[in-house]
Amino acid sequence: MLKTVDRALRLLLLFDEIDREYRVGEIASMLGTDKSIASRLASTLAQRGFLERAPGSEAFRLGPEFVRLGMLAAASSQNMVEVARVPMERLAEETGETVNLARLEDGKTVNIAQADGPRLVGVGDWIGYRTEPHTTANGKVLLAFMEDPVETLNLEDPLEAVTEKTITSVAVLRSELERVRSEGAAFTIGELEPGFNGVAVPVFDASERCSTVLSVSGPEYRMPPERLPDVATLSKGAAEDISARLGRIPQRVLQL
Repeated sequence: MLKTVDRALRLLLLFDEIDREYRVGEIASMLGTDKSIASRLASTLAQRGFLERAPGSEAFRLGPEFVRLGMLAAASSQNMVEVARVPMERLAEETGETVNLARLEDGKTVNIAQADGPRLVGVGDWIGYRTEPHTTANGKVLLAFMEDPVETLNLEDPLEAVTEKTITSVAVLRSELERVRSEGAAFTIGELEPGFNGVAVPVFDASERCSTVLSVSGPEYRMPPERLPDVATLSKGAAEDISARLGRIPQRVLQL
């Protein structure tokens, strides 16, 4: 019995990437066992939802039950921070700026993790900092992927103005959120603080929910408006990495 359990666990560990696929013969070879045994193991795991047949193929890939357990493991804030740590640090190095991970709590945007860039002049420690979501790039992303955020959060005109560039019209905010959903990125240009700009992109979990968001921010002389689209592209790559670690299957894989 223990030998069978060990083989099943070793089989699951072969899938080191979310889109990895193996045929029975390949599984048998890597486990050093007969094809009949590998076939029974894979079929049993598929029956339990830990594996599934790849569409149009005899190969196996990770199944929904494995993804569900991965979501549970990453559900707490601390686990989420650990999952995001490496991609965040890499993004901070690539951009040279401060990277934050945020979520929505009681209608406020709250930063739960931070990775600092190599610059001497940064933005300080933002962990635990709470902001009105309409004033920041990360807040706009969180609102954009909510169902009717204006109604849910009871947003009314005029919205609070933090600077002269802050969006204060609910209608303008709705339009901006539509753009964010379409383009997959939000920007803030002096809307939270004069001379302070940022970019934010969504992080999706295995069920396609956006409960956390990744942002890059810095002073305007290093983050001018014309640089923000390039930073957004780098940020999307890091967010996709985090999403994959949370069990999300990339769209390119789903379309195959």
